[in-house]
Amino acid sequence: MRHFTLRVMISGFIVTCCALASWTKFHTYGFPFSVAVLDAKTAVIQPTPGFALPQGIQAGDHIDLAALDHKDRAALTNFNLQINLPPGLVYNIFIRKNGRDFSVPIASVNLGASQRVQIAYWAISIFYWLMGLLALLSLWRGRDRASQFMTWWLTFFILGFAISGMALEGIAGLGVQVAAVVSYTLARIAFYLMIETLVGKVLTARMLMLVRAAFVLVLAAGLIVMVGGPVAYVLHGWAGLVQPEFGVVFTAGYLIPAVLLLLSYGNAPLSQRPQIRWLLLSTATLLAGIFVSNTFIFNIATNAVVQSMLFVLCISGFAYTVLRLKVVDVSVVIDRTLVYGGIIALVVGVLAALNTVAQHAALGTNASLLLQILVPLSLGIILSRIRVYAERIVDQLFFRKKYLAEKALRRFARQCGNYDQAEHLYKAAVSEIRRHLGALGCAIYERKGNEYVCVNQEADLAYSATAGIDDPAFVAARSGFKDTDLSELRSILGSDGYAVPMMALGELQGVLVCANRPGEHYAADERKLLTQVARQMGIALRELRTQEAIRQLEAKAKLVDALASGVIPVPADVQAKARELVSQASSA
Repeated sequence: MRHFTLRVMISGFIVTCCALASWTKFHTYGFPFSVAVLDAKTAVIQPTPGFALPQGIQAGDHIDLAALDHKDRAALTNFNLQINLPPGLVYNIFIRKNGRDFSVPIASVNLGASQRVQIAYWAISIFYWLMGLLALLSLWRGRDRASQFMTWWLTFFILGFAISGMALEGIAGLGVQVAAVVSYTLARIAFYLMIETLVGKVLTARMLMLVRAAFVLVLAAGLIVMVGGPVAYVLHGWAGLVQPEFGVVFTAGYLIPAVLLLLSYGNAPLSQRPQIRWLLLSTATLLAGIFVSNTFIFNIATNAVVQSMLFVLCISGFAYTVLRLKVVDVSVVIDRTLVYGGIIALVVGVLAALNTVAQHAALGTNASLLLQILVPLSLGIILSRIRVYAERIVDQLFFRKKYLAEKALRRFARQCGNYDQAEHLYKAAVSEIRRHLGALGCAIYERKGNEYVCVNQEADLAYSATAGIDDPAFVAARSGFKDTDLSELRSILGSDGYAVPMMALGELQGVLVCANRPGEHYAADERKLLTQVARQMGIALRELRTQEAIRQLEAKAKLVDALASGVIPVPADVQAKARELVSQASSA
């Protein structure tokens, strides 16, 4: 309950940040021109499409950065780093002409008044909400540490944008900038940890330490530039670290994770390489967007358009990596649930429409109550069958691979009772499950004495040959009829996959262990299918054991008959005892 409450609170925080960032983006105020810092003392004014330059200012005029007071310096550096300015405030900008400084009052204007900038703001708002949606998916559906780090990365990233929209004046505005930089820094740390969790295992310990050291150094340098540069300018009038080229240092915080992906690609398993390629592509797009944001190589309008498009492409790439390549277990959200929900909504809509047509066109107003009940009831029965057929068609067309795998496993489940030897059943079950579910490993355990013994396995990872009688996975299997997620236990079977009990008549016949696919957990319908297969195997095993017990009893009965009839020579007392047993069996 505590974890659920925490998730609800984090979800509310994410949605609030998205809403705040989107709202402030359409209420962004700044100067009606762009500013490019040339050196520690001078900046140049560049025109912005859609805005007229204020009176007394021309394109190419130089600003004397040191001549501004603290309030105006804070406004200038915040504006240059896309921090919102208070609306309508007037700032004194000192323009240097012919070796003399002239003070020109400049009022902050609504930058969203430009049509080009408005398009960019719509795109960037879409980016905010895509980030929020992806953060919520990884928060609620994530099953591993990588998804947790993804949640924090997106949350801090969105928080940085929300903080940037806070319009404060003077030193308080500088504090907003520092808070936004801290949030962006935390986002970089979470992003690096996400990438290292995904691919760090394939690198040597020495290589990983070198990458970590490089990341810490780059991150520290970026903080010095992004925090120390504006503070030094606002307090002392020195703008050496505010020049555009120094923005590359903070951008490099995302370059190190990209290098980590490149280094791991050659040693990564084949199944993980498509995931790494998409992560690389998305990270490269993210790097480009942040580079444009931090270096301000274009004017305000062009910068906003380019940055917004790159960010939308970036988050779309990460969404594809998560949803399609299964970094996070969200397959149940995006496949059958949505499609079936759409079919049900369509069927209900058609039923309501047909019912309305039947009532007004066919039945009229004088139809009996019985007829008014029978017509919609008949339509409902017919459309219910149509819904079933529609879902079957959807399965075969859109989820054909999954449909064929489920069909094959259901067929195997029906055939379990036709095996005459348990060893052949074990071998077939392990092979079929691995082939159709793509599991990394599959094993079957039987109880023998005071331990469980692995009687068959096929796996890229090696399962233990034996397990204790009270191993948590087997205790969980004995306590219920449902599958158990091994990640919730500390079992000798590991933490990846599920332990599924093979039950028959309330008795545990064995345990089926199935590892997850690479980077992907099984959806609920797949686990349900595994449970059905395990149940049929349990019934088949009980039947085989019952038949074996009957065969042993029959063999013993034949032996007793042979002893009693004298076919096998034995002492008289043994023969007498055998005849007594035959007599008792006959009377019974």
